[in-house]
Amino acid sequence: MSRTTLGYFWQRPRTHRERVPDRVVSSLELFYDLVYVALIARVAQGLHGEITLGALATFCVLFGLLWVGWYNGSVLHDAHGRPDVRTRLLTFLQMFALASMAVFAPDAAGAGGVGFAASYLVVLIVLVGQWVVVARMERGDPLYGPVATRYTVTMAVMTAWIGLSIVVSGPARLWMWAAFTFAYVVGMALQVVRSPRAASAQGAMSTTTEEVPQRTTQGAPEPAVDTEQGSPLATESLLERFGLFVIIVLGEVVAGVVAGLGSVEALTPTAFATGFAGLAVAMAFWWTYFDLIGRREPAPTLGARYLFNLVQLPLALAITGVGGVTVSLIERSHSDDLAGPSWAFAAFVALALLSAGAAARLMRDWSALAPMYRPATRAGLGVIALAAVLAAVGASPVVLTTSVFLGMAAQWAFAVRGWLRTDEGARFVAHAASIDRAEASWEI
Repeated sequence: MSRTTLGYFWQRPRTHRERVPDRVVSSLELFYDLVYVALIARVAQGLHGEITLGALATFCVLFGLLWVGWYNGSVLHDAHGRPDVRTRLLTFLQMFALASMAVFAPDAAGAGGVGFAASYLVVLIVLVGQWVVVARMERGDPLYGPVATRYTVTMAVMTAWIGLSIVVSGPARLWMWAAFTFAYVVGMALQVVRSPRAASAQGAMSTTTEEVPQRTTQGAPEPAVDTEQGSPLATESLLERFGLFVIIVLGEVVAGVVAGLGSVEALTPTAFATGFAGLAVAMAFWWTYFDLIGRREPAPTLGARYLFNLVQLPLALAITGVGGVTVSLIERSHSDDLAGPSWAFAAFVALALLSAGAAARLMRDWSALAPMYRPATRAGLGVIALAAVLAAVGASPVVLTTSVFLGMAAQWAFAVRGWLRTDEGARFVAHAASIDRAEASWEI
């Protein structure tokens, strides 16, 4: 086998300027996401029993950690990955560590904390090692070099912080993990503040960056990439990954319903109805996300794109929480002890709808589709109020879950009615009518 052939199987990462336009999500990325299915399910088990503030806090901390890992791995592969052996092996190594995290997740706040932290440390070390290579490759780039270096150094420090958490006690470890996620979120939020200056710098460097020579791999030129279309914050493939992650957390709601119905001592019609109403809420979330947000581009500003990516965290966390708390609602479908699960369910529904509303506000088409987005946003606030009132008055689980589903169904109906008044909706109706006329002519 020639050296050129071997080089094809073991390549360096792509730089930002070597991004492939119209890249599609690979089967490796889909396989990588499957490990998170198991990890999220194990983390959500903390909400299957008694719902306390401690249980809620632990769930949020653990979910924050896994989301930061998933987001890092997804952005890294989207921006710099290749279909070579090197990328595959490093991805598989992450998957082994993520599977180990899933093993320790249910008791991560206790005896399993050391194993969970050590496994997470392996994930971060693999990711940081790849970011170091990218930063070294881009250190001569006046636009991307400083950004890659700053991000790599920050992630290296945060990785050391996770390593330090291994040797501390359980409560302190949870606080360190919470600080890790908080620091990452704050860092992304600060990019929104920096984005106007970054955009100005990008414009000032536009003529300079065009003169940067394109790198080659084994003598073959890399495809040129349009910097606007190749933004690592809003590529079509990354938007698809966000949608796939929402599918994963919606699957946790399905798993929670099945687990809850399968674990009750007496599967009564009320318990069955509570579970399936919770499943219907998951379907309503799917409808809301993929009709209003999924695969739609955020506004073409760096600030909007950073915020859009950031808002995916509370959205995914809340949907997962709905699935976890639904198990407790099923178990208490005939109980009067509903305060904890009811309020947790209402809080997660509120967080999910507020996050979805924030994501919609960041859409490129917010103004053009305002007749759709504005009624949906107002209806979402109504659903939040409804859930809070029902939790406050101690409504039964079946009433709570069913009412939230009906409220979200009304939200979608308002959105569709408004969408039909937009140019996009009019074009869709006209296209559907033309198809009907063509099919009618074929029948004749």
